[in-house]
Formats: sequence, C-alpha cells, structure tokens
Amino acid sequence: MRAIRTSICSALVLCCAAAFLWTAEAEMQDKDFFTEAAEGSLAEVALGNIALQKAQSEAVKQFAQQMVTDHTQANQELTQLASTKGVTLPTALSAKRQRDVTDLNAEAASNFDREYMEMMVKDHEKDVRLFQRQAERGTDADAKAWAAKMLPTLQGHLSMAKSINDTLRGSRGGGNSSAGNSSDGNASNVNRSTNVRQDNRNNSGGNTNASNSNRRPNVNSNSNSNSNSNGNSNSNTNSNSNSNSGNANNGNTGNMNHR
Repeated sequence: MRAIRTSICSALVLCCAAAFLWTAEAEMQDKDFFTEAAEGSLAEVALGNIALQKAQSEAVKQFAQQMVTDHTQANQELTQLASTKGVTLPTALSAKRQRDVTDLNAEAASNFDREYMEMMVKDHEKDVRLFQRQAERGTDADAKAWAAKMLPTLQGHLSMAKSINDTLRGSRGGGNSSAGNSSDGNASNVNRSTNVRQDNRNNSGGNTNASNSNRRPNVNSNSNSNSNSNGNSNSNTNSNSNSNSGNANNGNTGNMNHR
C-alpha cells in the first residue's frame, strides 16, 4: 500500500514538473517573440532609412518608405502590448543586425539596390515564419492575436520584395530576350498581314465570280421578258446589284402572269 502511495506521489510530482516546464517554455516563447519582433522592426526601419538615401531605383525607394512607415507603426503597437505583459523590449539593434546595417551602408551605389532587396527577401521570410509560428502556437492570447493581425502585412512585404528583387536581377541580361521577342512579333505580324492580303484577294475573286455568275441569268431573264410592256423597267434591273436581282425576277414573273 505504501509503495502504491509512493508511486502515485511520484507521478503527481512528475506531472506538476512537466506542466511547470511547459508553462515556462511557453512563456519564454512568447517573450522571445516580443524580443525578435521588436528587433526585426528596428532593423527594417534602420535599413529603410539608408535605402531612402542611397537607392537608385524609384521602386526601391517606395518600398523602403513603406518599410519605415509600417514597421515604425508595428513597433509602437508591440511596445504598448509588451508593457501590459511586463516585457521590456530592446531599443537598440543587436550586434548582428547592426553589422547588417553597417554593411549595407558601405555598399557601392551600383550594387546597393540589389543587395538591399535581397536582404529584404531574407528578412521577411524569417519574419513571416516567426509571426506564423506565434499565431499558431503562441500561448499568450493577446500576442497570438497581434501576430495573426500583422501576418498578412508581412506576407505582402515579402511578395513585394520578391517582385522587385526579381526585376532587378532580370535587368542584368534582358536585352537578347527582348530582341528575340521583337523579331518573333514582327515575323508574326508579317505572316498575319500576308494571310490577310491573301484572304482579301481570295474573297475579292470569289465575290467577282459570284457577281458575274449572277449577272448572266439576269441578262437572260431580261432578254426573255423584253416582249413585255415592262421592258423599260426590266432594262433598269441590269444596273442593280445582286441583292436586287431577286426582286427584279419576281417582278418580271408577276408581270408575265398578269399578262
């Protein structure tokens, strides 16, 4: 009996310890999220400010301005949320992120835009994973809700960064492909023009033959009806188009029957 009690007590102790460790780990995950999110926003603002001064492309400058605006607002919201949880957020960059800022600032102007956008793609891929994990697995309800709210914005940043980065990388050697497309387009236009002209010739010939073939029976019918008192009107039908030939023939038939 004593052994059973000892076993039960040991099991309860283990369960309590496991629950405590799980709670502590969950709280640490939430705290780490606050810290990483704050550092990420600080870095995006610092890098964006450098890009506003050194970027060559207007699209890169516009992207940098949006990074400064969106991440400044995000950090303000995160600071307010963290204060309610008793979490103190960093106000300066970590050593690693500071090196990134220093390296970007030293980049040559000719290569600055590509380096900045490649950095933005990598940073926002990390941000999206961080916020997605918190939105799905976070234990703090408020932090979880805020991560879910911010996730679409970060995904939009990542999509824009990839698009601009692809454009910058594609501009290095797009001349030949443009020339090829132009040649293909011109050849296609020439072929289409030739086909159109050929079709027009065929249609023109077909219409001429049809017109001539339609005129012959009109002449015969008119010559047969010249003995009628309506001969003048029949001679006028010779100058009508094919669409009137049917009416002329009907008129002649009616006059003949009346006679």
